[in-house]
Amino acid sequence: MTLYSFIRNLKLSPQLWFALVLFPTFLLLTWFGLISYKEGILITEHGNWLMLTSILCLIFYIGIAAFYIKKITNRLSNTKKAIQALSAGDFNQTLQPEGNNELADIEIAVNTIANQLAQASHFTENIGNGNSDAVFTPVGQSDILGHSLLKMRDNLASMKREELKRNWATEGLAKFVEILRMHENIKDLSNEIVKNLVQTLNATQGALFLLNTEKSQEPILEMTGCYAYKRTKHLTHEIAVGQGLVGQTYLEKETLYLKEIPEDFVRITSGLGDANPRNILLVPLKVNNDTIGIVELASFHEFEKHEIAFVEKLGENIAHTVIAFRINQHTKVLLKESQEQAERMRSQEEELRQNQEELQATQEEISRRYNSLFQQLHELNYQSRFEQLRSITSTKKRNIEYYFDIIRSQIQTFAENKMLISAVKEFKSAFYDIQKTVSDAELEQMKRSVKGYYIDEFIPRLNDNTSQQAFAGEYLPDQKTALILQYHYISNNTHPTGQKSLLDNVGDNSEYSRIHAHYHPVMRSFLEKFGYYDIFLIDPETGDMLYSVFKEVDFATSLTTGLYHTTNFGTVVKEAVQSTDRNFVKLIDFEPYDPSYKAPASFIACPVYDNDQKVGILVFQMPINKINQILTGDNKWREDGLGDSGETFIVGSDYKLRSIVRELIENEAEHLASLRKAGYSDTLIRQIQKSNTSILLEEMKLDSVTQALQGKTGTQIETNLQHEKMLNAYAPLEILDVNWMIMSTMKEEEASMRINRLKENNI
Repeated sequence: MTLYSFIRNLKLSPQLWFALVLFPTFLLLTWFGLISYKEGILITEHGNWLMLTSILCLIFYIGIAAFYIKKITNRLSNTKKAIQALSAGDFNQTLQPEGNNELADIEIAVNTIANQLAQASHFTENIGNGNSDAVFTPVGQSDILGHSLLKMRDNLASMKREELKRNWATEGLAKFVEILRMHENIKDLSNEIVKNLVQTLNATQGALFLLNTEKSQEPILEMTGCYAYKRTKHLTHEIAVGQGLVGQTYLEKETLYLKEIPEDFVRITSGLGDANPRNILLVPLKVNNDTIGIVELASFHEFEKHEIAFVEKLGENIAHTVIAFRINQHTKVLLKESQEQAERMRSQEEELRQNQEELQATQEEISRRYNSLFQQLHELNYQSRFEQLRSITSTKKRNIEYYFDIIRSQIQTFAENKMLISAVKEFKSAFYDIQKTVSDAELEQMKRSVKGYYIDEFIPRLNDNTSQQAFAGEYLPDQKTALILQYHYISNNTHPTGQKSLLDNVGDNSEYSRIHAHYHPVMRSFLEKFGYYDIFLIDPETGDMLYSVFKEVDFATSLTTGLYHTTNFGTVVKEAVQSTDRNFVKLIDFEPYDPSYKAPASFIACPVYDNDQKVGILVFQMPINKINQILTGDNKWREDGLGDSGETFIVGSDYKLRSIVRELIENEAEHLASLRKAGYSDTLIRQIQKSNTSILLEEMKLDSVTQALQGKTGTQIETNLQHEKMLNAYAPLEILDVNWMIMSTMKEEEASMRINRLKENNI
């Protein structure tokens, strides 16, 4: 670089250039004056002129230097004040740059920073006021604050959109719960479902096909309801299983969504003409793994993922409702009566109290300090997460209450079934006659066989699930009838433990065996279809168990005087025996039940009447797996909006769980380690591990549980036994005969993860 280039790159004011030139001149003249004086030239005219000139230059230079130093000091002072104002949050201070020099560059940089911070302040204020479309332009790729603010805006907008979708689905499900309760005719119900579903999804046309196995030898899918442009089309349309898209969807049992429709598939007709739809959605109506129908929707616009998920969830409720209709219709045919359905499934659900509050829009000067900004973001995030958890809790609450109402209606309807009434009477007659066919020698051989089963099979399995040692002699029945029946259907049954129900006929030519072979396949099919653990028929006079589908060691014993009369099973049977109410139905809470190897067991019972005579007691052992399936969404927590740590569970009045926890399913080892850290005993942890359940073994002693058991609904941040901060949304369950609560929960760490990352990136 040349000297000339170097001088050109120096950004100095003309005054500074003047001072830099004058100062060397002054020094040079002074030097000459001193030399002249030293050499004796001072007395000459030339020496006087040099000395005088030096003195005048010195005075002039001092004056000029003082003037410019003052001016530079003032500009530096103004720059300092502007920077101090910026640090205090005042972005209105503006400097006036002069010239083209370093001071002017500093003043311009300060003005630029003030302008960017003012824009950021205005942007965050708009976001705080709910304006997710606010515009902000970062200075460049290295503007961390600018890009973080844009990420914050996009995250909040995404959360708002997801919340709107969840609210839409929740309101839609609540609406259809009422629709499913309104009609007693399958045609009217089908048309109402399709009409409202088309209107809810803004579709164009829809149809509902239900499986019919009575019209022909081969099952067909019959159109029971359709809708197009708000006009009901009274059509008769039948589709064979496997025929077309509808029949194929039934076979595959999976949702089918088509975006490319054949020209001749279906036409949408209105007063403006007709057109081909662009999108077809076919959703199977399933209960457990059984498909009972198909809902078909056609639309000019595409269906969104949350709309498809909504139709799939609604399909389960429609399927339950249709099955209930068919059970009631079948009962009417058997009873040969002309009255309408005995009683519709009653719903005890309570309207969701949706007290949604708008996100607080009172953020104070977010740009003043980062900590203030992120504190407000945390508060907004908590409110959004709580609304999400509250919505999930409400939906699961309705589904659980609805399911228990179905069970109540189902046991009453089944108890009125003429086949069941006949079964009770025939089993009762044969039960007490079977001991007449067995000699004392045969009885002794049977007793040895039963005792061997208890020693080799039952007691080892029971001891695996309990901390107290049990012995066969404590459980072996002493009634002759119980020994005979347990021999035939348990100890001499070649099917392994857990599959004893597969035996239909023991082949001893007894009347009991003939009756069992006749009714057992039907009872077993009913149990498997609706997911119950077991079904029992009880003699109301003696409390004897006349029949059981599953065949455990309580089979053929008395529930009012026998070994298990003090259990919750015995208690509910005694209440049903003593009741004179024809419509009596009683649900009893879970307790560990020895015949089920100490597994938690809950029972529901009702009387069986033949005209005005109580001939039996019908008991269902409650399906734990079905309750867990509803709460976990078939283990699809993430799809339900619960992320990686969220879950929904039920707690009873004893503060113990009535459902399984998510971590035990997904990560058993880590869950058991956390229980050990929380103070659970090794014995209890082994019992949880062996039984693979949390029910009645894990406790939830939280304030939110107490509030819900007292009938209150709300949200709360609490620390659990594992010392983890949790976001909880709780509500009481309106289920007759039990005091339970339901809670949806999520780790605070996960709920705040995005905001914490944003904060870390800006520190």
